[in-house]
Order: sequence, then structure tokens, then C-alpha cells
Amino acid sequence: MKELGMALLATASIFGFLGATVYPDLEYKNGKRNTSCTGECYEEYVKINGTATEIEQRKNAAAATDPFSSIKGLWSGCAACHGSEGQGMAVFPALKGKSADYIYQRLQQYKNRETVGSMSSTMWAQAGMLSDDDMKTIGKFIEETMK
Repeated sequence: MKELGMALLATASIFGFLGATVYPDLEYKNGKRNTSCTGECYEEYVKINGTATEIEQRKNAAAATDPFSSIKGLWSGCAACHGSEGQGMAVFPALKGKSADYIYQRLQQYKNRETVGSMSSTMWAQAGMLSDDDMKTIGKFIEETMK
């Protein structure tokens, strides 16, 4: 019973600290912060960058013109092992210069848990998360941007 009391006291102390010290200073509560852009500062920001809605609309328009926008997040995972330019790293092969068909076929093999090389088991989980369209788009991305 003593342990329960100690645990409850510790929990209450933590919540008390957070409630009295941290919570009042959160930005959305108009607490202390190291920057402030209101009034003229905000008006100047909007002149330069537009409103939040306009910024988001520009991002969406840019993504609509990029045929590879759907796989940019996926590519960052690929680049972690294969390099940002597909140049290959350590035991991970280069993708640069490969055709879209080659990449698509390899990804299909990995998705089907086939052994292709020494790092096949690493690729099984990666390819397993990809849709057929994702695999085709990644192949096109590599072929068209990493010659």
C-alpha cells in the first residue's frame, strides 16, 4: 500500500510541475516565446509569403506538376541505403542507371520474398509496403532522374 501511495504522490508531483511550469508557457496559451510576429511583422510576412491557405495551395499546385510527388517520401527511405543519387553505399547496390523495368521487376521479386542478393531480407519488408503503382513510379523516378 505504501508503494501505491508513493507512486500516486510522484504522479501528482509531475502533473503539478507540468501544470504550473510548462503548460502556462505554451505558445498557444500566449505564453513566453523567443519570437513573435504580430501586427506589422505579420502583415509583412503575408505580403512576402501569402496566407497559410495560399502557401498550402502553392505547395499542392507544385506537387500536381511533379509526376514523382507521390513517392518522394518513399524515396527518402530508399536513399538511406542506396544514396540520395542512387549511387549505392557499402553493401547496398547502386540504382543509378537502372531501367524502370529492372527496378520494378526487382521490387516485385522482393515483395514476393525471393532471394536476389545478400541484402534480400532487408528489401522484403521495404517492398512489401509498396503498391504496384508505387513500384512503377519509383522505377520511372530512378530511370529518369539518375542517369
